[in-house]
Formats: sequence, C-alpha cells, structure tokens
Amino acid sequence: MPDYSLFPTTQGTQFSFDDFRSSLDVGNNQPISFADLYAGGIYVPENNNYFTLILGVPASGEISLQSFQSSYSLSNLVFVTPDISNHQEDGVTRTLISIDLDAGHIPLGKKIYYELEPNTGTSDPDFTANDVVSMSGRIGNTLTGIVTVVSEGNVSITVSFRADVETEGDIALRIKLPGLSNTSPIGTLDYTHTVASSLADTSTNFINLDFADTTILSTSSLITEINGWTIQKQHLRLGKTTGNNHNASGITWNNSGVNRTFSAPTDPTPTPSGNGGTSAGDYDNFAAAANFDYEFKSPTDTVEGGSTQLGYSCIRLFNSGTTTNGYDVVHGPLLKGKVWIPLTTSDSVRFKWRAVGGGDAYDIFAWLQEWGTNNSTDIQQVLLNQTQNSVGGDSGWQTVTASVNVNGTYSFAFLCGTFDYSGGTAAGANLYVTDIEVI
Repeated sequence: MPDYSLFPTTQGTQFSFDDFRSSLDVGNNQPISFADLYAGGIYVPENNNYFTLILGVPASGEISLQSFQSSYSLSNLVFVTPDISNHQEDGVTRTLISIDLDAGHIPLGKKIYYELEPNTGTSDPDFTANDVVSMSGRIGNTLTGIVTVVSEGNVSITVSFRADVETEGDIALRIKLPGLSNTSPIGTLDYTHTVASSLADTSTNFINLDFADTTILSTSSLITEINGWTIQKQHLRLGKTTGNNHNASGITWNNSGVNRTFSAPTDPTPTPSGNGGTSAGDYDNFAAAANFDYEFKSPTDTVEGGSTQLGYSCIRLFNSGTTTNGYDVVHGPLLKGKVWIPLTTSDSVRFKWRAVGGGDAYDIFAWLQEWGTNNSTDIQQVLLNQTQNSVGGDSGWQTVTASVNVNGTYSFAFLCGTFDYSGGTAAGANLYVTDIEVI
C-alpha cells in the first residue's frame, strides 16, 4: 500500500520519480496506469484535501510529476491588517483578512483552507454557523471555507456576521494546510487581530446595559472605566446660544482605540426659572465643596433621600456643592458609552431613568452621539432634557423610547446636573440610569 506518511515529510522539497515510486509502493516491474494517479485512483484518495488542495492532483486532464510536488507552506502566508470593524455583528460584508501570498510563491489555482473558531480553539455553543451570513468559498452551512488563488499578490477572505441578539465570545480565523487526514492538518496558523475582540450585541444590548457588572477597569480622580462605559467625574458645560453665550465643553470619546473630541450638545432650555429668579446657565462650576461622583445600585437599595427600593440594578450619578451665583445650573458627572453601534432610522433606542433632587433641583440631559469625522456636523440627538421645577423631589422611574433620526454609528451619553431653584446657592441632584437598549 502507498506510504502516505512520506508526503508531509517531503513538503517543500523536490523529489524524484524514484521517490515518488517508493512513496506509492510501486514495484519495479509493476504495471501502472495513469488513471491510478488521478484523484480517486488507486494511489490518490478521493476527496482528500492534501492531494487536491496542497498538491493539486486533478481529477482529469493533464497530470505530471509537478502535480505531486509542493513548495508552499504556512511561512508563505503573511496576514495583512483587515477592516478594523470586522468583528461587528451588523450584517455588513467586510474583508475579514487579506493574505499576502509572498510574491507568487503560492501558484495560481492553489487553494487555501480556513476555519472560523472561538479564540480558545474549543467548541463554543454561542458561536455557530448560523451566526455567519456569508463567507468566501463557504463549504455548505459550515464555518469553513476554501479560497482559490486567482492572481499573484494576495487573496482576501470576506465574512459577514449576522445581526445577532446574543453577545458572542472571541472569534479566531484559523488558516490550515490540510494533511493526509482532512481533520489532521499539517499545520495551522491562527490570526486573532481585531477579530479577537468580543462581538457586541448589535440589536438589543449595549454592553453592561443594566450596570450589573460593577468591575472597575481603571480609575483616577476624574475618569473611571467600567465594562462598556466611561464615567467622567467633573463639571461639564452644555452649549448655550442665547443671552450670555458660552461654548460647550469638549468631550473626548474612544472607539476601538481611536479618540475624538466633540463639543457637548447645545441645551435648548439653558436658563430655567426658579423661585424668584432665572438662571444665567451652566457656565460656572460649584464655588465650594464640589463633588461629582457615581455608585452602582442593586434592586434592593433605596432611592437617595427616600425609603422606597429602586427595583433595578442601575448606576447613580450625583453631584453636590455651593453654586457661584444664585439660580446657577451645574452639570456633571457624565456617563458615556464605549460601544458604538450602527443604527438606522428604522431603529429605536430605549432606557429607564430616575432623577431625585438633592441639595436642590435636578437638571439632567441625555443624547445619542454619532461617531463621525466633523465636530460641527456630526449628529447629537437629544433624548432627555428635564429640569425640576421645585426644590427636591423624585421623578420616579421613567422610560424614554426614541426613533433614530439619522443613519449613523452611535453611542449614549447621560449627564447629571443640578439647578439652584431656590436661589440659595446650595445645590445637588441624582440621576439613575438602567436598561439601555436598541429595539
């Protein structure tokens, strides 16, 4: 019988007809038909990836010794940086990866076999073939594919993940050179660049939508990073275009390691009226005892200053201090998202909020921030703008549902604030947020 084990050991070298004859165990005087050398013949197993993909043994047509010789290996494959958004589950077909074929060392017509697998290399029930809409050269409804080299230079693999309702694990692209057993490759080469970031749910969930994950990733005096969100613990100004005009604070956002600074939105109601006076806006910070902070709350925790249970896992943003002038508005802290999701006008967003006056009334704000390229034209869709018309008090839980006005890639922002309604300069308020989702 043929000694097929010799084929992998000779990969990358040229071997003589005697070597070929010895490998196939052909006797000196044994008759042999050329038909025996085609795929499916006596000496070449049918549907064996090593012979058909690596060596290129045809099923019919011209055949020669070169059909049984190969000089390409994993070292001939050089991965080129792919689309940075290639892991998003939004149904968009992207180039998952481009493979440099090392100046034509892989001949035209040869094939590259690849698989998509969880990054751990083990089976993951949360990632199945149904999570993928299309793949280059896909083999049936599997997570495997075969791409053919049709020109010198490089070959691309494109994959489209469907818009899913579950958060998936890390996904690796695994390139394989098949061995004599289709399930036991000669070699594998894994590529896990940006593909290895967790796939975010792009239809119903932002990461950590109810703030049940209280892990602190990093913290400083002004910035705390948690899963899916950044908390900015400082005074921030909204824009004001009437009366005593002032510019909005610049807010820096991060998307996959890229930072951009956008001005905060313009407040359509910047000068609320209080008990005996009207605010000049939110230009000034607290004059003394300024405090901007947050805390995680569980469903059994009670509302600030009250006795009723919150009923939800949520985050509490709060501030307190003495205002510079009577009737001032002071905004901060800010909760901003780190997950950016493509949304269209057919989508809607929803979240729950609750505001409670502290030292005085609350003045709260929320918006969708578009990840665009121009600070002056990028979309900022206001979702919530509420000012309390009394000292203290509790809004109770409210739900905001809003249709997306303009197609784009968005994240959320929630800004706590207080209004010195009484004019006595003592101020402070609380904003609770939870269940942030796309519907």
